[in-house]
Amino acid sequence: MNFSSVLPLNVPKKPVTRISACVIGAGISGLATAKCMQDAGISCIVTERSDEVGGLWTFREKVPFGVMRCTHINVSKHNYCFSDFPFPDDVPDYPHHSHMSKYIVDYAKHFKITEMIRFQTEVKNVEKKDGEWHVTTVKVEEDGKGGYIRSDEELIIAKYVAIATGHHAKPSVVKFEGQETFKGEIIHSVDYKDPVTNRMVGNRVLVVGIGNSAVDVATDCASVGRCKEVHLSTRSGAWIVPNYVFGFPVDHYSCRAFLWLPWKFANMILERVIIMIYGHPNTWKLNPKMKALQTQPTVSPTLIHLIQRGYIQMHSNIRNMDGKTVNFTDGTSAEVDHAVFCTGFNIDLPYLSDDVKSKVLEEGTNKIKLYKNVFSPELDHTLAFIGFLQPASGGLLSMCETQARWFVELCKGNIELPPQLTMYSAINEDQEDCDKRYYASARHTIQKDPIVYCDEVASFFGAKPEIWRHPTLAWKLLLGTCGSAQYRLQGPHKWNKAHQTVKSIPVTDLMHYSGLFLVLLVLFMAVFVYRMLSCIF
Repeated sequence: MNFSSVLPLNVPKKPVTRISACVIGAGISGLATAKCMQDAGISCIVTERSDEVGGLWTFREKVPFGVMRCTHINVSKHNYCFSDFPFPDDVPDYPHHSHMSKYIVDYAKHFKITEMIRFQTEVKNVEKKDGEWHVTTVKVEEDGKGGYIRSDEELIIAKYVAIATGHHAKPSVVKFEGQETFKGEIIHSVDYKDPVTNRMVGNRVLVVGIGNSAVDVATDCASVGRCKEVHLSTRSGAWIVPNYVFGFPVDHYSCRAFLWLPWKFANMILERVIIMIYGHPNTWKLNPKMKALQTQPTVSPTLIHLIQRGYIQMHSNIRNMDGKTVNFTDGTSAEVDHAVFCTGFNIDLPYLSDDVKSKVLEEGTNKIKLYKNVFSPELDHTLAFIGFLQPASGGLLSMCETQARWFVELCKGNIELPPQLTMYSAINEDQEDCDKRYYASARHTIQKDPIVYCDEVASFFGAKPEIWRHPTLAWKLLLGTCGSAQYRLQGPHKWNKAHQTVKSIPVTDLMHYSGLFLVLLVLFMAVFVYRMLSCIF
């Protein structure tokens, strides 16, 4: 038989690269993972669909991805930074996205991570064959219209793979009764850049949602956007947390001493503080259906001020839409020209097979089936998911980096994962704890307190800061937030400037006084008990 008659001639072979590890995504979690690989001497390739590092933190004018023009991080720079690369001193406590983007680029350049990245490379498929991960990629180029032009395929074969594309992947789209009759423009927050770019200046705008993105859009439109009217619709309501409490960034109050309190008692303290500053949220029609610590914090220094001035009008959930009229469940209505749906995102892993995806995600929900949000008990330690969690009281970056360091120690064979049954038990226990504490919502399925989470994961590889080993920092480790550098005080690849960096982060006055009160109380009780015993004996 003449095979040349049935087989195509000169079929080009797919270029193949063999490497120890492949990291998917060059956002903060991907860069942290690549740097940890580099520290451990593991050869690594990073694939990145765009032409620059930074992920969501890179502002893109035409691409529906990334931050808004107005975005500042809502966590202080001490808690949203790489553990061995602090922000410069002249950057404000809450950096603008331009500061954040420059900081990420500087980090990648400083540690020569950029040299490991294949830009404009999209992952099409990830599958395991003969004990190795086969990552099929394709070169992409932006078409200038928010899409991509795809070309040649390549294959990366690696022993280890880290998926670091994050959970803000696929916009969650909602549908309201009569929405098809709406005469204005409806967009998701992922498409919002600013009121000028989105042609909203002088118009009436409805923002749907009450998370941080929704509040950013509403306050942007009501202030610099010069919009005629701004309406904010919320189904669940919210407790609005200020950026600063008694002169300190609000996340600086997130410390071990506070997090060790029963959460209901801690919640009572937080709610009292918020009410002292802003008044009760019901006063401003925010009407939260949950307690302050049962939800992702919505941080804003300006929302309530703009509500008080009448620049933003609060409404309950949408009942229906009719032309340009939007009717709400509280009986109010509004005429609007634009609607911005800030309704969150769903986790999306399109390059995984259905079989692998079923081991990772719970179908139809945003719940993940991963041990400590990183490893599937059925897929072993060679595949890690970095950054698939939502911080409840601080920054994501330290959590991603701690996950990455754990992954690298497993790759090096220095530690092992627990037995499969133990991992399943831990997954179920964590999910039950999450369900008990947090308000039922897709945004709360992967919620974790950063210090509590990082302490646990860091303890797996010896990086949890042990107070007895750092007596001069004991007060700060108990009552201060301490920042990301605290996880470089000890353990593999500890940093010689970690002690100095932790020492430079202030403890809030309130926590100082609370700590002193407790010390005096303990001393008083000790003296009282001693005297009682002296009288008896």
